[in-house]
Amino acid sequence: MYYSRKLKQDFRIAGLIPAIIIVFAFLFAWILFGIRTGYFVLSIGFLLYAAFSLFIYLRTRNISYMAAFLFQGFYGLYLLFNPKGLLRTPDAGMANFFLVCSVISTIWLVYLLSQRKTKWKGREVFEMAAKSIQPDPEGFTSRPRPAGKTDFTKDELLGFAEFIKKNLIAMPHRMDDQIIFVVIKMGEELGYMFNPERFRQNGTWILFDFKGNISVSMSKKDYMDFKEELSFDQLCDNLGKLFISFMEYYKKGETQRILDKLNELKLGLMS
Repeated sequence: MYYSRKLKQDFRIAGLIPAIIIVFAFLFAWILFGIRTGYFVLSIGFLLYAAFSLFIYLRTRNISYMAAFLFQGFYGLYLLFNPKGLLRTPDAGMANFFLVCSVISTIWLVYLLSQRKTKWKGREVFEMAAKSIQPDPEGFTSRPRPAGKTDFTKDELLGFAEFIKKNLIAMPHRMDDQIIFVVIKMGEELGYMFNPERFRQNGTWILFDFKGNISVSMSKKDYMDFKEELSFDQLCDNLGKLFISFMEYYKKGETQRILDKLNELKLGLMS
């Protein structure tokens, strides 16, 4: 099914900058100091990436970050111990072991990528919320807006938050008697992982309190990402309704329907 896109195209490359830096550092070290030093620099880059992937996995429990951690970690070790590496050994068995493990974890990671398990789904959330809204420039406001009420138990809300986090739909924050779901688009995850309070300045969030009240706050940055000025009230209302519908699916044990609805938009894997 085709949906008319409401969001502007995303041309941000912030997520690629660390990889670009590592490649240039590798080439610089190779040219000036030789291939062995180049491999050492590249291995350090992979191992740093592995540490970062493990950090995000521990924050989200999303399995794709574990796959990335294994691939990056094993390949970083291979670069250290391979015949041209800084820690090379006469016996190539260790290097070959790391290489085989990196290939296996790469296959796993590519499979998860093909299943859209690696993607932060903020753009999908915004597209679904805006799908039925017509242009209506009524003005932006940063004030949170009530977005309805629904029934759930405390345990259901906590379980729902884990599901939303694990599938990269939003990042939940527990605050006293409420949970705030921060909508994160691809390329924005770095800032939110290292600064969880960032959403207070320029984040879009949906708040569920333990009494069933729902409220929504949309950032101006996210509002301006739409191609046209849409009805702000209706956009916030739809975001609340969208997450209420997700909660209803979760309570019924139909969580796959949530993922199917997000994935059927078929947005780019890197956007």
